[in-house]
Parts: sequence; structure tokens; C-alpha cells
Amino acid sequence: MIALLLAAALVQGGGPALHAAVDDDRVSVGEDLVYTLRAVSRSRLPMHVSVAPINGLEIVSRSERTEVSRGPDPSRTTVLEARLRAVRPGRWQVGPARAVQGTDTVEAPAIVVDVTASRAATASSLSPRLKRLLERARPPSAGHAAVDLLVSADSVRVGEQVDVVTAAWFPRDLRLQLRRPPTLQPPVIDGVWSYPQATPPGIAATRSINGRWYDLFVAHQVVFPLLPGTVSIPRATLKYSTPVALQFFSQEERFALSSRADTLSVRALPEAGRPANFTGAVGSGLELDRRVTPATARVGEAVAVELSLAGEGNTALWPAPELRWPPGARAYSDRVDEKVGSTDGRIGGTKTFRYLVVPDSAAVLALPAVSYVYFDLAANRFLTAAVPAAAVPVAAGGEATASTALPPALLRGGSVPVAWRLGQGIPDWGWILLLLAPPAVLALRARSPFRQRRPAHAPAGDLKSAEEELDAVVRTLVPDPQRRTGPGLAAAVRAAGADAALAARVAAARERLLARRYGPAAAGRTEDPALAVEVGDLVRRLGGSLRGWAGRGAAMVPLVATLWSSALPAQAPSPETLYQEGSLRASAEEFARRTGREPAVAAHWYNLGAAYYRLGQNGRARAAWLEARRLTPRSGAVTQALRLTPPPDGTSARWSWTPPVSSEELLVLGALGWVAGWFGWTLRPRVRERWLVLLVFSAAAMIAGLGLRRWLREPLAIVLERTTLRLSPHGLAPPVIPLESGSAVRILRQSPGWVMVEAPGEQRGWLADGAVAAVGG
Repeated sequence: MIALLLAAALVQGGGPALHAAVDDDRVSVGEDLVYTLRAVSRSRLPMHVSVAPINGLEIVSRSERTEVSRGPDPSRTTVLEARLRAVRPGRWQVGPARAVQGTDTVEAPAIVVDVTASRAATASSLSPRLKRLLERARPPSAGHAAVDLLVSADSVRVGEQVDVVTAAWFPRDLRLQLRRPPTLQPPVIDGVWSYPQATPPGIAATRSINGRWYDLFVAHQVVFPLLPGTVSIPRATLKYSTPVALQFFSQEERFALSSRADTLSVRALPEAGRPANFTGAVGSGLELDRRVTPATARVGEAVAVELSLAGEGNTALWPAPELRWPPGARAYSDRVDEKVGSTDGRIGGTKTFRYLVVPDSAAVLALPAVSYVYFDLAANRFLTAAVPAAAVPVAAGGEATASTALPPALLRGGSVPVAWRLGQGIPDWGWILLLLAPPAVLALRARSPFRQRRPAHAPAGDLKSAEEELDAVVRTLVPDPQRRTGPGLAAAVRAAGADAALAARVAAARERLLARRYGPAAAGRTEDPALAVEVGDLVRRLGGSLRGWAGRGAAMVPLVATLWSSALPAQAPSPETLYQEGSLRASAEEFARRTGREPAVAAHWYNLGAAYYRLGQNGRARAAWLEARRLTPRSGAVTQALRLTPPPDGTSARWSWTPPVSSEELLVLGALGWVAGWFGWTLRPRVRERWLVLLVFSAAAMIAGLGLRRWLREPLAIVLERTTLRLSPHGLAPPVIPLESGSAVRILRQSPGWVMVEAPGEQRGWLADGAVAAVGG
């Protein structure tokens, strides 16, 4: 039937057609109903719909949406929906409603809603703000009913909340004579936006005045002035009737009482400090939030962008934020939702502006930063609520979208932590000596302070010590000797400054040493004096070669510095610039070089992981971020980045766990407390129990640091891609178990091109050398 009426109105032409309806015209106190106002027009001109202030019902939520159809028969449809809650029994009108489009104005008649008292409902409590206002009510005359008008303030600013309360006092004996509750008619105020508030449907409070009890009936409304000037508040009216005689059907005498009238002075917002982009929003503590659904998009598919504005104030008068969408996207306003609430008598809520954004090309959809300027009534100045710019990955139609999230911004700075320098500069035996030396010195001092012991000399080295010396020299020449064997190692040694023959001898000797260490029946072999002599000669020759290379390098320093300074204007862009411009592979290579030059700088490892992550190499990213977390265990950016690459199983999470403090920090802090404690023990013997507490905690910190350092030195690796653990170091060997990307494994031994690992589940097997990335060790 409604559709037929709307169609007939459209056929007749003229202004828009307006229809109002409620889903239920008879409710009880506390129940909700939905009021729907629909306006349809064949004109594309903007249309404004409004509803007259509503009494007896409070607005719970309100939404308004507009649909425009284009083509040979254009039309515009605006739908306003308001959820209302019954707060007082009686017959209340919703409306009338009005629609204005151009020069055309149409109205829809008011709808009457019957509200009955709810038997199960309890009397709602008065808000603290309303209680303070009722304390200002004038006491009634002795034995008579009275009505008073209470206004929370005499002077306010435009958009500031004002409470208007109508309070009616009844003597207890007079109220008991009433056959029906009294009727309170609050003032109808012009020039304000009004919100009726929920109050107890019956007696709101009682008070004893001069030994006589009075019952209080209350009507409460909140208004927001719209314009500066003086607002007149008319009189409130109280109506009641009492029976003339005691008979039930006797006539009643009717009474009507009026309160005093009042005025409200409304001040304009200050001109000083008003920003140019201020659009008229007034409130307190406004916060702006943005939600994007979905987090990734495709070309031609809409992305819902919601901007939510929350705080205290009149949500209906908060205008939409000004947005500048990127040129590669089309944006449409979808709808506006309001949710009004009250906290301790202060009106506020949330207003959500929903937009649909359709990207036109596969790239990154840049969402603009939003700044919302408003006048904060609590701070009495103009403030700004803002959200930063954001990006949404966009894939071509029919393709899978990119990563769901981007890592945090790159870290700046390249300094090595002081604790790391101190901690790494002292070996483990140095820390143990520092831990044992003070009590040993004090003990020796107590017995024989002049006793000295001659240091014992270590026995001469054998093949094992010669192998260790060779490994140490090779590590100074080659940054990753574990990954190089045979010709590869010879080329790296030759590139470090050694001649070809010496590099070949080094590679051959190292292969013989690896064969003795990892070959069959390695444990039963005897010493090889010839190999020991060969290794010793290589160590001596490599040392001389290094010294000669270092001398030549020192002589070349001035020339290199001059060439470097002259080449500075033409240097390549920084990896941070390459990362921002999208050259991710080039930036990853440069970040990897930085980690090789300065492995103790956490920012280099984090930036390397960010580049790998954006390249889709999640395993390498996790390995780099784990290195960064070991250097800066309390970094929020590193922790947030690691959430993007979670471990696939509990064992991997346990093996890759890092405590919130590094081993170097524990050692340095423990050493400082240890030394200070022993000084205090010696110099202040009267308070040794206090120094004992410091010594105990310092020793525990140093022992924990040594234990943590030992645990972090265990060779650990991260699986880069999904692979298979094999029984032997061969590509056709039988499989053991599959391993997911990001799994943590412990390195047990190495072989040319392969590593033997322990995987989660106590499974052991072999993986290709390039299938894992080492962490720590």
C-alpha cells in the first residue's frame, strides 16, 4: 500500500513524497520502537528531512542514508531511521516531519504512540548531574503543590549542553488523593536542539520539609543552543485533578500551575585562534578513528572506509570531515550512523561516516590523513582530532591480494649499545674471574697476604690447537667460512690478499681437517704430525700475508679517503630511500651489507627483515628480526614486526624466545653491583647485611647473563621456505618430516652444502645449506 501511495505521488509530479511510520504504536516504558521516514523525489537536487522534537521518547540511535539513481528516469530516496525508547507513560507524538527540496516543502503528519507503565520496570536512578540540579529547587508552600523550572546554567556557548528540569512537588496527603498521576508539560524552547531524558515514570524523590513529606515528579530535557543571543525558556505547566467527594464516581476539580519563565544567554565561539578549516563542530574530548574493510582490495571492488567520531556533545550537529581522496579511486558517501548515550548526565556518543572507495588500478590505495577541527568546551579552545594516512594493497581483478599488513617504519640510527660493547669485549672466563676474584682476594688476604703463585704454562699445541688457529685466521679473512668449501674458499682467501698457491693450500688443508673431523671412524684416528706442521706453516704465512696487506692498506688510507670524499656527491641512494621507492631487492642487498659490516646494530637487522618481508620472504624476515630482538629485546617495532611472522609450532616459539633483557645487560649491571657490593663489604662492615643483599642479586644477574649467553650461542636456524628434512645429505635421500616456513631448527653439524639439524619433535636429519638462515650462534 505504501509503495502504491509513493508511486501515485510521483506520477502526480510536484515536490517529493514523504511517508512516516513506526513498527509499533503501543509500547511499555523501557521498550524500543523504530520510526522510519522515507522521502522519494524524481529530482536529483539535495533534499533535507527533519523531525520535530519528541517528548516522552528518547533517541537511542539514528541513521540517515540517501540513494540516487541516474539514467532516463532519475530519482533520489532519503531514508531516516531512528530507534526510540519509551521513558514515560502517556500518549506522545512523533513528528510531524518535513522534507525540503529546492523550493518544495512537504510534511508528514505526526504519529501518536501510546506508552504504558511497565510493571517489571524499576524506577530509574537519577544521574548525579540531575541530583545536583534538584537540590536547587525552591521549597513549596506549606500544604500546596508547586512546580519549578530549573536551568543548569545562565550563560553558555553555542553547542554547550544545558539541562532544563521541570520539578513538581506534592504533599504526601494531597498525592494520595489523586486518582491518576499528574501531568507535567516541559517548556518547548525555540532555537535549541532538544534531547528528552529518561526519568522515573512515577515518584522520583521524596523530601521532608518542616516536618511534612513531599513527593517529587520530574521531567528532564537536555538542550543545545544553535545560535548566539538570548534564548527564552517558557513556563512549565503542572496539571492534576482531585475528587470533590469521597465517592468513586464523584466529580474532580482540575488544577493547572505554571512555573516561572527563564532566559539563557548564549555566547558565540571565540574568533581568536579559530582555524580556517573549522566547520562548526563543538564537543569535549573528541576522538577520531578509522576502520577499513577489507584490509586488502582488488581493482573495481569497493572498500568500506568508516570514520568514527566519539566524545561528548551533540552528535547530530557534528559535520562530516573534509576528505581529499586520491585521483586513482572513486569515493561515494554510503551512510551516517549515530549512537547517542549519556555518562553521568553528560550527553555524547559516536557518529560514524561510512564511505565506499573503489580503486581503479592495481597498486597501493593511499587513504588520506584526516584532521577534524572542533571547539573543545572543556579546554575552551580549538583542538584537532586526527588519524594518519594509511595504505591498502590493491591487486588486479581476479588475482590474490598482497600481504595483509606492512611492517612498522624503518628504524633510524646505527649506534652499538654500550652494554653490548662491554659485554662482548670480555670473554666468559673474564666474567667468571671477576665473579670469583673478590672473595678469593679477601680470603687470601685474611690468611697470607704476601703469598703468590706462579702462573702455570699451557702445554704446547697439537693438531687440534693448530686447527683452531687456522680457523681463527680464516675467519678474519672470510666473513662466512662455514658456507665456503674447496674452490670457493680458495677464491675468498685469494680475494682477501693471499697468493693463489697459498689460497689453494689453505683450502686443501681445511678439507683434510673437515674429513678427519666428520669422516667415518673420526673418533678413532691418531694424530697426524705432518698435517699439524702443514697447518702451522699456513697459519704463519697467512699471518704475514695479513700484516703485509694491513700495511699496504694503511698506506692506501689517505688515497682512499681522498677518492671517497670526491665521490660523495655521486654516491648511490641510501637503502632507506630505495625501500621507500619500492626497490626492495636493492634495499635488501644494501641492508645485508650493513649487517655484515656492523652486525651489532639492531636497526640494520630490523630494516633487512622489513625488506625481506615486503619481498614475500617471510622466513628470512623472521630470521633477521630475531637477530634484531636479541640486540634490542624491548623494541616495540621489532615485537610488532615478529607478530607478522608467527612461528608455526610451539617448539619453534620456545626455541626462538628471547627474554626482555640481553645477556650483556645482565652481565654489566651484575658486575657493577658485584664490585660495588664488595667495596661496601670491605669499607662499611657495620652494614654488611645490606651489602649481602646487593651481592646476592648481582651474582644472580651475572650467572643468569652467562647462562643466557651460553643458551643464545647454541646454533639456531630458521627454515626459509617449506621443505623436507632428509635422512642423509643427499637430494634423493628418504624424507623424515616436512618443515614449514619459519620453523626453528638447531644446527648439530655441517657438511659441504648441507647441515644436520634437530627439528621440532626431536627429529634429526639433513637440510640443504640454502634452505635455512642462521640466527646467533
